Amino acid sequence: MLTIHEIEQAIAEKAHGSWAAGETAVWHRLGSGGGSGLFGLRITDNQGALKAAADDFDTLAAPPPPAAVDWRCQDGGRLAPVRDQGLDCGACVAFATAAVVEARHWIDAGSSVELSEAELFHCNGGSCDDGWGLAAGFDSATRGMALLADAPWVDDPTCTSAKMVVTVSSYTELTDFDARRRAVAQGPVVAGMEVYEDLASYVGGIYQQVAGTYRGDHAVCIVGYDDADQCWIVRNSWGTGWGEGGYFRIAYGQCRIDDLPFYSCDTRAV
Repeated sequence: MLTIHEIEQAIAEKAHGSWAAGETAVWHRLGSGGGSGLFGLRITDNQGALKAAADDFDTLAAPPPPAAVDWRCQDGGRLAPVRDQGLDCGACVAFATAAVVEARHWIDAGSSVELSEAELFHCNGGSCDDGWGLAAGFDSATRGMALLADAPWVDDPTCTSAKMVVTVSSYTELTDFDARRRAVAQGPVVAGMEVYEDLASYVGGIYQQVAGTYRGDHAVCIVGYDDADQCWIVRNSWGTGWGEGGYFRIAYGQCRIDDLPFYSCDTRAV
């Protein structure tokens, strides 16, 4: 396993000091030999199955997206607290989906909710061992999502039925860079990326992959971007003891985050 010192040297040499590494909670957990459950994205499932309708905006001469967006503070903030998926179940798609639906509902309806990843994942065919496809969360959420309090997250893959309170009325695949930024300007979106060993040590700055082996594929929630810094602003599901309070910034083009589709959605109360 890499050492923090080795990562710091690689950051200085390859990323010009753009981010900082340290012994995060995730770093220690991965160092104990666990962590396969952090990488539960199946990137082939659903990819390309939907027409990227938002890409057509360019042909309609839509106005350019704003230079920066951050839903942590936009309109006073529209994000529920960061949560922790744990190490033992590849449910990152469910966590990213819940984060997006919570935020979109808050933006659209003006009220905050915390929604259940467990009900979404365990009651709709999610597999802790095999993970989920990138759009599977939204597809399942068209049947509705329950409150977190009624079905809290546990690794035990048992379906706990609960009352549906919010549903995804539609979702859209986005593959064009400007269309993605326009979508994020309307609210957070789901994205996929590759994870390498050094990401576990991230404590702040604009991440670029500099060291370590490929660990797996991961779903995240994009909550903003900054063209001046050339980066996406991302909410993770590794708890607040990692990154910038559970968030990270990643340079455009890194770790295939710009190669895999983004997915946005519309919501409605049940």
